[in-house]
Amino acid sequence: MKSNTEKLLKFIHILAWIVLIGLLIKVGTLITTYFISIGKEDLSKNLFGALDLSDYYSHSFYQYSLIVGYKVIVFAIEAYIAYLITKLLSTLNLEKPFNSQVYKLMQQISYSIFYLWIVAMVHNTHVQFLGKRYDFPMELFSSDFIFLAGIIFIFAQIVKRGIELQSENELTI
Repeated sequence: MKSNTEKLLKFIHILAWIVLIGLLIKVGTLITTYFISIGKEDLSKNLFGALDLSDYYSHSFYQYSLIVGYKVIVFAIEAYIAYLITKLLSTLNLEKPFNSQVYKLMQQISYSIFYLWIVAMVHNTHVQFLGKRYDFPMELFSSDFIFLAGIIFIFAQIVKRGIELQSENELTI
């Protein structure tokens, strides 16, 4: 019989796959609608999920493309993080949870969230600059990613220490 922890991890694994698929669809849809909007300014009013970038398109197609590019990169990094989580959950062994694969995946997740924060900050700075200069509406990304990256990095270091203790115990037995 499976423990509650195993059931919960299985549920989270399924949820992570759903999130991954949803984010991949979001990235694909955003890219597709961007290419369709080239030459059709009216499509930039409802690019994706009520995303209105028509002011940017009217001002400069280059600025419009940059902002869409930021959004694609952010959603792609989020999808990559969801992929890493699915990989982590599929390789996790509850009998020996401290192993190098788990440590490497947690570190990759932490670094990916840090990169996500960097892209979000660049996007926010760019959008704020344009918004204040030309009085455009500003839709900003959350800047809380750095805190999350730090927490996951700390957990990765705890896993690393667990690996060290586990290997020391195996040597003494």
